[in-house]
Amino acid sequence: MDQIESARARVEQAIGLPAVLDAAYDAFEQMLVAITVQQDRGGGAFAAFVMSGTAVANARDALAAAPSLPRVFAGDLANKASDSSGDLPTQDTAAVLASLSQLLSRRLTGASDHAADAGDRVASIQAARHAAYVCSLLGGTPEP
Repeated sequence: MDQIESARARVEQAIGLPAVLDAAYDAFEQMLVAITVQQDRGGGAFAAFVMSGTAVANARDALAAAPSLPRVFAGDLANKASDSSGDLPTQDTAAVLASLSQLLSRRLTGASDHAADAGDRVASIQAARHAAYVCSLLGGTPEP
């Protein structure tokens, strides 16, 4: 879960709209890796992880449309994704991802409040809603 912890730290420390969007985009990418590992395991939480994967991908795609998101290259994302998410039990992984989703929802909602561009506001709000949904799917408590 080192990549998830690193992504969380970036989201927590991001200052300014472009930095928040970039950190959130990266966090969603890392979450997809962890979710895929959990889906491959099957088990009782399979449906929650499948639905979470869809919501995380939707959040990432919403951010991709934000005008202030620094542009990333596909090669950069391939280098960032690493499979260190298989080391935690399913329940622990769900808790870590729910917590990160809650943080993402809060930071993206705050970013939307300060976005001057309508495209940034819409992208941030959509991504924040998807993140809150992931939090609830994985057993967390989304913030209002």
